[in-house]
Amino acid sequence: MLPAMIAHVERERRRTLELLTRGDSAAIGETFEHDGRKFTRVAFDRDHKNTNRMGTARVRVVNAATGVTTSLQDAEDRAFWDWALLGVLRLAGVRQEELLELTQLSVRQYTRPGGEVIALLVIAPSKTDRERVIPMSTELFHIIAAIIGRHTSGGRKITALQRFDPYESTIGPALPYLFQNTLGPVARCNSSAWMGASLARICDAVVAEHPEFTGLRFTPHDLRRLFATELVNNGLPIHIGAAVLGHTNLQTTRGYVAVFDEDVVQHYQQYLEHRRSQRDSEEYRPATTGEWSEFEQHFDKRKVELGTCGRPYGTPCTHEHACIRCPMLHVSPNMLDRLNELEADLHTRRTIAQAKGWIGEIEGLTITLSFLAQKRTDLERLNPITSTPLGIPAVGVPL
Repeated sequence: MLPAMIAHVERERRRTLELLTRGDSAAIGETFEHDGRKFTRVAFDRDHKNTNRMGTARVRVVNAATGVTTSLQDAEDRAFWDWALLGVLRLAGVRQEELLELTQLSVRQYTRPGGEVIALLVIAPSKTDRERVIPMSTELFHIIAAIIGRHTSGGRKITALQRFDPYESTIGPALPYLFQNTLGPVARCNSSAWMGASLARICDAVVAEHPEFTGLRFTPHDLRRLFATELVNNGLPIHIGAAVLGHTNLQTTRGYVAVFDEDVVQHYQQYLEHRRSQRDSEEYRPATTGEWSEFEQHFDKRKVELGTCGRPYGTPCTHEHACIRCPMLHVSPNMLDRLNELEADLHTRRTIAQAKGWIGEIEGLTITLSFLAQKRTDLERLNPITSTPLGIPAVGVPL
Protein backbone atom coordinates (compact mmCIF):
# COMPACT_ATOMS: atom_id res chain seq x y z
CA MET A 1 0.00 0.00 0.00
CA LEU A 2 2.89 2.38 0.70
CA PRO A 3 3.89 2.90 -2.98
CA ALA A 4 0.26 3.77 -3.73
CA MET A 5 0.27 6.31 -0.89
CA ILE A 6 3.50 7.88 -2.15
CA ALA A 7 2.16 8.14 -5.70
CA HIS A 8 -1.08 9.71 -4.42
CA VAL A 9 0.51 12.46 -2.31
CA GLU A 10 2.97 13.36 -5.07
CA ARG A 11 0.18 13.51 -7.65
CA GLU A 12 -2.07 15.61 -5.38
CA ARG A 13 0.72 18.03 -4.56
CA ARG A 14 1.47 18.59 -8.24
CA ARG A 15 -2.22 18.81 -9.24
CA THR A 16 -3.25 21.31 -6.55
CA LEU A 17 -0.22 23.53 -7.21
CA GLU A 18 -0.98 23.65 -10.93
CA LEU A 19 -4.66 24.36 -10.24
CA LEU A 20 -3.78 27.16 -7.80
CA THR A 21 -1.44 28.76 -10.34
CA ARG A 22 -4.10 28.57 -13.05
CA GLY A 23 -6.89 29.84 -10.79
CA ASP A 24 -4.81 32.73 -9.43
CA SER A 25 -4.27 34.01 -12.96
CA ALA A 26 -8.01 33.91 -13.76
CA ALA A 27 -10.29 36.89 -13.18
CA ILE A 28 -13.31 36.77 -10.86
CA GLY A 29 -16.15 35.08 -12.73
CA GLU A 30 -13.87 33.64 -15.41
CA THR A 31 -14.31 29.99 -16.38
CA PHE A 32 -11.21 27.96 -17.22
CA GLU A 33 -10.37 24.33 -17.88
CA HIS A 34 -7.75 22.31 -16.03
CA ASP A 35 -6.99 18.60 -16.21
CA GLY A 36 -10.14 17.95 -18.21
CA ARG A 37 -12.45 19.75 -15.76
CA LYS A 38 -14.02 23.21 -15.84
CA PHE A 39 -13.78 25.67 -12.97
CA THR A 40 -15.11 29.18 -12.37
CA ARG A 41 -13.29 31.55 -10.08
CA VAL A 42 -15.52 33.14 -7.42
CA ALA A 43 -15.03 35.46 -4.48
CA PHE A 44 -16.84 35.85 -1.17
CA ASP A 45 -17.46 39.18 0.52
CA ARG A 46 -15.12 38.30 3.36
CA ASP A 47 -12.23 37.26 1.11
CA HIS A 48 -10.70 40.72 1.18
CA LYS A 49 -10.29 40.19 4.95
CA ASN A 50 -9.42 36.49 4.89
CA THR A 51 -5.83 36.75 3.70
CA ASN A 52 -2.85 34.58 4.45
CA ARG A 53 0.41 35.62 6.14
CA MET A 54 1.67 37.05 2.85
CA GLY A 55 -1.41 39.26 2.50
CA THR A 56 -2.71 37.33 -0.51
CA ALA A 57 -6.49 36.96 -0.85
CA ARG A 58 -8.15 33.57 -1.12
CA VAL A 59 -8.51 31.93 -4.54
CA ARG A 60 -11.82 30.11 -4.68
CA VAL A 61 -13.21 28.14 -7.59
CA VAL A 62 -16.43 26.27 -8.28
CA ASN A 63 -16.26 22.89 -9.97
CA ALA A 64 -18.69 23.04 -12.91
CA ALA A 65 -19.43 19.30 -12.69
CA THR A 66 -20.08 19.04 -8.94
CA GLY A 67 -20.88 22.60 -7.92
CA VAL A 68 -18.46 22.33 -4.98
CA THR A 69 -16.59 25.51 -4.00
CA THR A 70 -12.95 24.97 -3.05
CA SER A 71 -10.31 27.25 -1.55
CA LEU A 72 -7.29 26.44 -3.70
CA GLN A 73 -4.80 27.70 -1.10
CA ASP A 74 -6.27 25.33 1.48
CA ALA A 75 -6.25 22.41 -0.96
CA GLU A 76 -2.65 23.09 -2.01
CA ASP A 77 -1.54 23.57 1.60
CA ARG A 78 -3.17 20.31 2.66
CA ALA A 79 -1.62 18.41 -0.26
CA PHE A 80 1.85 19.82 0.48
CA TRP A 81 1.80 18.86 4.15
CA ASP A 82 0.43 15.39 3.40
CA TRP A 83 3.39 14.91 1.05
CA ALA A 84 5.89 16.30 3.57
CA LEU A 85 4.52 14.28 6.49
CA LEU A 86 4.53 10.96 4.65
CA GLY A 87 7.99 11.66 3.22
CA VAL A 88 9.68 12.48 6.53
CA LEU A 89 8.04 9.57 8.38
CA ARG A 90 9.04 6.95 5.82
CA LEU A 91 12.53 8.30 5.04
CA ALA A 92 13.69 9.26 8.55
CA GLY A 93 11.95 6.61 10.66
CA VAL A 94 11.33 9.10 13.44
CA ARG A 95 8.82 8.74 16.22
CA GLN A 96 5.66 10.84 16.22
CA GLU A 97 6.93 13.22 18.92
CA GLU A 98 10.34 13.49 17.25
CA LEU A 99 8.80 14.63 13.97
CA LEU A 100 6.73 17.33 15.66
CA GLU A 101 9.86 18.61 17.45
CA LEU A 102 11.95 19.04 14.27
CA THR A 103 13.11 22.64 13.89
CA GLN A 104 15.22 24.61 11.45
CA LEU A 105 18.08 24.10 13.92
CA SER A 106 17.79 20.32 13.38
CA VAL A 107 19.39 20.60 9.93
CA ARG A 108 23.19 20.38 10.09
CA GLN A 109 25.99 19.45 7.74
CA TYR A 110 29.17 17.43 8.10
CA THR A 111 32.21 17.71 5.84
CA ARG A 112 34.13 14.48 5.37
CA PRO A 113 37.95 14.49 5.03
CA GLY A 114 37.60 14.21 1.23
CA GLY A 115 35.48 17.37 1.07
CA GLU A 116 32.12 15.61 0.64
CA VAL A 117 29.31 17.40 2.49
CA ILE A 118 26.75 15.19 4.25
CA ALA A 119 23.38 16.64 5.28
CA LEU A 120 22.40 15.61 8.79
CA LEU A 121 19.13 15.68 10.70
CA VAL A 122 19.51 16.06 14.47
CA ILE A 123 16.73 14.31 16.40
CA ALA A 124 15.93 15.83 19.78
CA PRO A 125 15.79 13.45 22.78
CA SER A 126 12.37 11.86 23.20
CA LYS A 127 11.72 8.32 24.40
CA THR A 128 15.28 7.44 25.41
CA ASP A 129 16.42 10.97 26.36
CA ARG A 130 19.32 10.59 23.93
CA GLU A 131 19.98 12.88 20.99
CA ARG A 132 20.91 11.20 17.72
CA VAL A 133 21.90 12.21 14.21
CA ILE A 134 20.51 10.79 10.94
CA PRO A 135 22.41 11.18 7.65
CA MET A 136 19.77 12.43 5.21
CA SER A 137 19.23 10.83 1.84
CA THR A 138 18.84 13.05 -1.21
CA GLU A 139 15.06 12.54 -1.19
CA LEU A 140 14.72 13.34 2.52
CA PHE A 141 16.90 16.45 2.18
CA HIS A 142 14.71 17.58 -0.74
CA ILE A 143 11.59 17.33 1.45
CA ILE A 144 13.20 19.16 4.40
CA ALA A 145 14.47 21.88 2.05
CA ALA A 146 10.97 22.23 0.54
CA ILE A 147 9.48 22.70 4.02
CA ILE A 148 12.04 25.36 4.93
CA GLY A 149 11.59 27.05 1.56
CA ARG A 150 7.82 27.18 2.08
CA HIS A 151 8.22 28.88 5.46
CA THR A 152 10.87 31.36 4.27
CA SER A 153 9.41 32.33 0.89
CA GLY A 154 9.27 36.08 0.28
CA GLY A 155 12.19 36.74 2.61
CA ARG A 156 10.31 35.69 5.74
CA LYS A 157 11.77 33.82 8.69
CA ILE A 158 10.32 30.69 10.23
CA THR A 159 8.10 31.79 13.08
CA ALA A 160 9.44 30.82 16.52
CA LEU A 161 6.62 29.13 18.43
CA GLN A 162 6.23 27.64 21.87
CA ARG A 163 5.06 24.05 21.77
CA PHE A 164 3.08 22.25 24.48
CA ASP A 165 4.49 18.79 25.24
CA PRO A 166 1.51 16.53 26.09
CA TYR A 167 3.80 13.80 27.50
CA GLU A 168 5.59 16.04 30.00
CA SER A 169 2.80 18.65 30.33
CA THR A 170 5.26 21.49 29.78
CA ILE A 171 5.55 24.41 27.37
CA GLY A 172 8.93 24.53 25.64
CA PRO A 173 10.97 27.51 24.49
CA ALA A 174 10.13 29.38 21.30
CA LEU A 175 11.74 27.53 18.37
CA PRO A 176 11.37 27.60 14.55
CA TYR A 177 9.43 24.35 14.24
CA LEU A 178 9.25 22.87 10.74
CA PHE A 179 5.80 21.33 11.15
CA GLN A 180 3.62 24.37 11.86
CA ASN A 181 0.59 25.72 10.05
CA THR A 182 -1.40 28.91 9.94
CA LEU A 183 -5.00 29.73 10.66
CA GLY A 184 -5.30 33.00 8.80
CA PRO A 185 -2.40 35.16 9.98
CA VAL A 186 -1.86 33.09 13.17
CA ALA A 187 0.83 30.37 13.24
CA ARG A 188 0.60 27.32 15.46
CA CYS A 189 2.45 24.01 15.92
CA ASN A 190 1.03 20.88 14.37
CA SER A 191 -0.26 18.22 16.73
CA SER A 192 -0.39 14.43 16.86
CA ALA A 193 -4.12 14.66 16.05
CA TRP A 194 -3.26 16.52 12.84
CA MET A 195 -0.77 13.79 11.98
CA GLY A 196 -3.30 11.00 12.49
CA ALA A 197 -5.96 12.85 10.50
CA SER A 198 -3.56 13.42 7.60
CA LEU A 199 -2.56 9.75 7.40
CA ALA A 200 -6.21 8.67 7.63
CA ARG A 201 -7.12 11.09 4.80
CA ILE A 202 -4.32 9.69 2.63
CA CYS A 203 -5.43 6.11 3.32
CA ASP A 204 -9.05 6.91 2.45
CA ALA A 205 -8.00 8.51 -0.83
CA VAL A 206 -5.85 5.50 -1.73
CA VAL A 207 -8.67 3.08 -0.91
CA ALA A 208 -10.96 5.02 -3.26
CA GLU A 209 -8.45 4.35 -6.05
CA HIS A 210 -7.47 0.83 -4.93
CA PRO A 211 -10.39 -1.01 -3.27
CA GLU A 212 -8.11 -3.96 -2.44
CA PHE A 213 -6.69 -1.87 0.43
CA THR A 214 -10.07 -1.39 2.11
CA GLY A 215 -9.78 -1.51 5.89
CA LEU A 216 -6.04 -0.80 6.02
CA ARG A 217 -4.74 2.11 8.05
CA PHE A 218 -1.25 3.51 8.62
CA THR A 219 0.05 5.00 11.85
CA PRO A 220 3.33 6.93 12.25
CA HIS A 221 4.84 3.90 14.00
CA ASP A 222 3.94 1.63 11.07
CA LEU A 223 6.12 3.81 8.85
CA ARG A 224 8.91 3.63 11.42
CA ARG A 225 8.75 -0.17 11.32
CA LEU A 226 8.83 -0.16 7.52
CA PHE A 227 11.86 2.14 7.67
CA ALA A 228 13.64 -0.32 9.98
CA THR A 229 12.76 -3.27 7.73
CA GLU A 230 14.02 -1.43 4.66
CA LEU A 231 17.34 -0.62 6.36
CA VAL A 232 18.14 -4.12 7.60
CA ASN A 233 16.81 -6.04 4.59
CA ASN A 234 18.99 -3.93 2.30
CA GLY A 235 22.18 -4.91 4.08
CA LEU A 236 22.69 -2.29 6.81
CA PRO A 237 24.11 -4.00 9.95
CA ILE A 238 21.45 -4.20 12.60
CA HIS A 239 23.56 -2.40 15.22
CA ILE A 240 23.88 0.58 12.84
CA GLY A 241 20.13 0.43 12.23
CA ALA A 242 19.58 0.51 16.00
CA ALA A 243 21.68 3.68 16.25
CA VAL A 244 19.71 5.35 13.44
CA LEU A 245 16.40 4.40 15.07
CA GLY A 246 17.53 5.50 18.54
CA HIS A 247 17.27 2.04 20.12
CA THR A 248 19.54 1.18 23.05
CA ASN A 249 18.80 -2.55 22.73
CA LEU A 250 19.36 -4.58 19.56
CA GLN A 251 16.44 -6.86 20.46
CA THR A 252 14.12 -3.87 20.15
CA THR A 253 15.34 -3.30 16.60
CA ARG A 254 14.88 -7.00 15.79
CA GLY A 255 11.24 -6.68 16.80
CA TYR A 256 10.79 -3.83 14.33
CA VAL A 257 12.19 -5.75 11.36
CA ALA A 258 9.90 -7.93 9.27
CA VAL A 259 11.77 -10.71 7.43
CA PHE A 260 10.01 -12.25 4.44
CA ASP A 261 10.76 -15.65 2.86
CA GLU A 262 11.92 -14.05 -0.37
CA ASP A 263 14.29 -11.77 1.54
CA VAL A 264 15.78 -14.74 3.42
CA VAL A 265 16.45 -16.64 0.18
CA GLN A 266 17.86 -13.59 -1.58
CA HIS A 267 20.21 -12.60 1.23
CA TYR A 268 21.40 -16.18 1.74
CA GLN A 269 22.19 -16.46 -1.97
CA GLN A 270 24.14 -13.21 -1.78
CA TYR A 271 26.03 -14.61 1.21
CA LEU A 272 26.94 -17.76 -0.73
CA GLU A 273 28.04 -15.79 -3.78
CA HIS A 274 30.24 -13.59 -1.57
CA ARG A 275 31.90 -16.63 0.00
CA ARG A 276 32.43 -18.30 -3.37
CA SER A 277 34.04 -15.16 -4.77
CA GLN A 278 36.73 -15.46 -2.08
CA ARG A 279 37.56 -19.10 -2.86
CA ASP A 280 39.56 -20.69 -5.65
CA SER A 281 37.44 -21.10 -8.78
CA GLU A 282 39.00 -24.57 -9.22
CA GLU A 283 36.78 -25.77 -6.37
CA TYR A 284 33.64 -25.10 -8.45
CA ARG A 285 34.63 -26.90 -11.65
CA PRO A 286 32.49 -29.89 -12.80
CA ALA A 287 33.39 -33.19 -11.13
CA THR A 288 35.25 -35.79 -13.19
CA THR A 289 33.93 -39.32 -13.68
CA GLY A 290 36.47 -40.72 -11.23
CA GLU A 291 35.65 -38.13 -8.58
CA TRP A 292 31.92 -38.76 -8.91
CA SER A 293 32.45 -42.53 -8.67
CA GLU A 294 34.53 -42.05 -5.51
CA PHE A 295 31.78 -39.85 -4.08
CA GLU A 296 29.15 -42.56 -4.65
CA GLN A 297 31.41 -45.25 -3.16
CA HIS A 298 31.71 -43.19 0.01
CA PHE A 299 27.98 -43.62 0.68
CA ASP A 300 28.19 -47.33 -0.08
CA LYS A 301 30.97 -47.71 2.51
CA ARG A 302 28.82 -45.99 5.11
CA LYS A 303 26.38 -48.94 5.14
CA VAL A 304 27.03 -51.13 8.21
CA GLU A 305 25.21 -53.94 9.98
CA LEU A 306 23.04 -51.85 12.30
CA GLY A 307 22.28 -48.97 9.93
CA THR A 308 24.35 -46.18 8.39
CA CYS A 309 27.42 -44.20 9.38
CA GLY A 310 27.06 -40.41 9.37
CA ARG A 311 30.73 -39.54 8.98
CA PRO A 312 31.44 -36.70 6.49
CA TYR A 313 32.58 -37.32 2.95
CA GLY A 314 36.29 -37.99 2.55
CA THR A 315 36.89 -38.93 6.19
CA PRO A 316 37.92 -42.40 7.40
CA CYS A 317 36.32 -44.34 10.24
CA THR A 318 38.05 -42.93 13.35
CA HIS A 319 36.60 -45.55 15.73
CA GLU A 320 37.98 -48.57 13.85
CA HIS A 321 34.49 -49.90 13.15
CA ALA A 322 33.50 -50.05 16.85
CA CYS A 323 30.06 -48.92 15.72
CA ILE A 324 28.18 -49.43 18.98
CA ARG A 325 30.38 -46.82 20.64
CA CYS A 326 30.45 -44.44 17.68
CA PRO A 327 28.17 -41.37 17.90
CA MET A 328 28.05 -41.32 14.08
CA LEU A 329 26.11 -44.59 13.91
CA HIS A 330 22.43 -44.15 12.96
CA VAL A 331 20.65 -47.38 13.91
CA SER A 332 17.91 -48.51 11.53
CA PRO A 333 14.51 -49.16 13.17
CA ASN A 334 14.52 -52.55 11.46
CA MET A 335 17.60 -53.60 13.43
CA LEU A 336 16.07 -53.32 16.92
CA ASP A 337 15.99 -57.12 17.29
CA ARG A 338 19.67 -57.30 16.33
CA LEU A 339 20.40 -54.62 18.93
CA ASN A 340 18.68 -56.76 21.57
CA GLU A 341 20.80 -59.77 20.53
CA LEU A 342 24.00 -57.77 20.89
CA GLU A 343 22.91 -56.51 24.30
CA ALA A 344 22.19 -60.06 25.52
CA ASP A 345 25.57 -61.23 24.20
CA LEU A 346 27.36 -58.35 25.97
CA HIS A 347 25.64 -59.18 29.27
CA THR A 348 26.72 -62.81 28.89
CA ARG A 349 30.31 -61.81 28.18
CA ARG A 350 30.35 -59.44 31.17
CA THR A 351 29.05 -62.22 33.44
CA ILE A 352 31.87 -64.48 32.29
CA ALA A 353 34.41 -61.69 32.74
CA GLN A 354 33.16 -61.05 36.28
CA ALA A 355 33.50 -64.75 37.08
CA LYS A 356 37.04 -64.84 35.68
CA GLY A 357 38.05 -61.55 37.28
CA TRP A 358 38.93 -59.79 34.03
CA ILE A 359 38.69 -56.24 35.33
CA GLY A 360 39.65 -54.55 32.05
CA GLU A 361 37.16 -56.60 30.08
CA ILE A 362 34.39 -55.76 32.57
CA GLU A 363 35.11 -52.04 32.25
CA GLY A 364 35.13 -52.14 28.44
CA LEU A 365 31.90 -54.17 28.22
CA THR A 366 30.16 -51.84 30.69
CA ILE A 367 31.05 -48.82 28.56
CA THR A 368 29.83 -50.58 25.43
CA LEU A 369 26.51 -51.42 27.14
CA SER A 370 26.01 -47.77 28.11
CA PHE A 371 26.50 -46.70 24.48
CA LEU A 372 24.09 -49.42 23.34
CA ALA A 373 21.45 -48.19 25.80
CA GLN A 374 21.85 -44.67 24.40
CA LYS A 375 21.42 -45.99 20.86
CA ARG A 376 18.17 -47.72 21.90
CA THR A 377 16.91 -44.53 23.55
CA ASP A 378 17.62 -42.49 20.39
CA LEU A 379 15.95 -45.12 18.23
CA GLU A 380 12.78 -45.18 20.34
CA ARG A 381 12.66 -41.37 20.37
CA LEU A 382 12.90 -41.14 16.58
CA ASN A 383 10.44 -43.96 15.87
CA PRO A 384 6.86 -42.85 15.07
CA ILE A 385 4.49 -42.94 18.02
CA THR A 386 2.31 -46.02 17.98
CA SER A 387 -1.45 -45.66 18.20
CA THR A 388 -3.10 -46.04 21.63
CA PRO A 389 -6.56 -47.66 21.85
CA LEU A 390 -9.02 -45.38 23.61
CA GLY A 391 -11.71 -48.00 24.16
CA ILE A 392 -14.22 -46.30 21.84
CA PRO A 393 -16.81 -48.88 20.70
CA ALA A 394 -17.24 -49.53 16.99
CA VAL A 395 -20.33 -48.44 15.09
CA GLY A 396 -23.25 -50.84 15.69
CA VAL A 397 -21.70 -52.47 18.79
CA PRO A 398 -24.00 -52.19 21.85
CA LEU A 399 -22.54 -50.43 24.91
